Amino acid sequence: MRLEDELSDISRLANLLEIAPVAIDFVTTVCGKHIGSGSYRSVFEYNIDDRFVVKVEPLNTNCNQTEYRLWEEIKGLHSDLAFVPKWFAPVEWISPNGRILLMRKTSYKPSKERPTKIPEFLTDIKPDNFGWIGNNFVCHDYGQDYGFMHFSKKMKKAEWNY
Repeated sequence: MRLEDELSDISRLANLLEIAPVAIDFVTTVCGKHIGSGSYRSVFEYNIDDRFVVKVEPLNTNCNQTEYRLWEEIKGLHSDLAFVPKWFAPVEWISPNGRILLMRKTSYKPSKERPTKIPEFLTDIKPDNFGWIGNNFVCHDYGQDYGFMHFSKKMKKAEWNY
């Protein structure tokens, strides 16, 4: 869903954000310290709640939308598939336009702590895409996982690409 589809008078919002001090105040209220960047997004601490990060996607390459949609599909899985959501950092919120996403913040632990086996459905295996929420090792960058994912319990050796 796009912001343009929801607001009847988007020009009022656009005019407000064109005032540089307002836009700067808004961004610096929400976004804290810059944590990292990928090909399409930048990640910031979330000033309002330190349990989350803000992922900003300026070019709208749909990585935020992909993470949001995948999380919405898997978060309620149960029975034989109850293990699936435990491998993903939860998405808390996405902006109407998809350019801003709130996700649970993960923490770093030394490489010796990483599991030696991970589910086969996790494909972009590099250390920067994973982190810890408590004692749970999760993928926090799954915006490039396109198409249907088969959630098999089959595990594979984690060869951490650097």
